[in-house]
Amino acid sequence: MRTIKIRFVKTNKDSYYLQRKGWFGRWKDIGYSVDMGYGGFYMIYTAKTKEELLDEVLDKHYQVCRKHVEIIEYPTIKIY
Repeated sequence: MRTIKIRFVKTNKDSYYLQRKGWFGRWKDIGYSVDMGYGGFYMIYTAKTKEELLDEVLDKHYQVCRKHVEIIEYPTIKIY
């Protein structure tokens, strides 16, 4: 069983994005790279609710089901 340490970040536009705890206790945004052929950029997973966001990240980023992973959730922070 895999353990994932996450926290939600609420933006001032009433949406959430997700961060994971990485090496040395640093928080990193969870997203994906988009390559346009002539340049690329990094998109962050966002959603209106925490449940939608968690389901999307587990499905697309980690590629696991919720019952096959242990989730440790840290307190939500707000960005103004």
